[in-house]
Amino acid sequence: MGDAEKILEAYHRFFDKLPEWMHLFFSTGTTLTEVIVKNSLQALFFAFLGWALASYLEHRHNKQLTEREKDLTGIHVTTAKRTEKGAESGVIIYSSVVVAHDIFRTLIIQIRKIIGGNIKAYERLMLRGRREAFIRLKEDAQLRGFNKVINVRFAASSVTGRFLHAVEVVAYGTGVHSDATTSR
Repeated sequence: MGDAEKILEAYHRFFDKLPEWMHLFFSTGTTLTEVIVKNSLQALFFAFLGWALASYLEHRHNKQLTEREKDLTGIHVTTAKRTEKGAESGVIIYSSVVVAHDIFRTLIIQIRKIIGGNIKAYERLMLRGRREAFIRLKEDAQLRGFNKVINVRFAASSVTGRFLHAVEVVAYGTGVHSDATTSR
């Protein structure tokens, strides 16, 4: 018995032990090539389905961010270290968010790391993280009664594990209440 036949026999034993409902997702065949082709097409289908769902959720999150930004137009944010005279003493405020990609984009990122070049999927991940942290910072300022956040800074760090590739983005600054909010 050759290696292909041994692999095919082991697969059939594995398939026979699966619950009946899983037989819908896996296929058997008379040759190893047939088994690989049938199951590869199903794997591609589920990969496409996962990618489509992840794209939908990313689009929905971006839409929610846009809606939340509209409610925070009264909070002015600047990277300047000082504010105009007459501002009340400030308090350091911060926000943090951890965002991750789905397994399919993570796979694409890993392949792109090997090949090299610009990783657009990672750029989108960082953009979403910065936007979410920025909005949370403004929401915290609004909750505390501040109308301005000065000296705003961002920091990012990678959160990785065996199957986790995420990024934490922190936004921080000094929240102040100021009557003169014309300068941004």
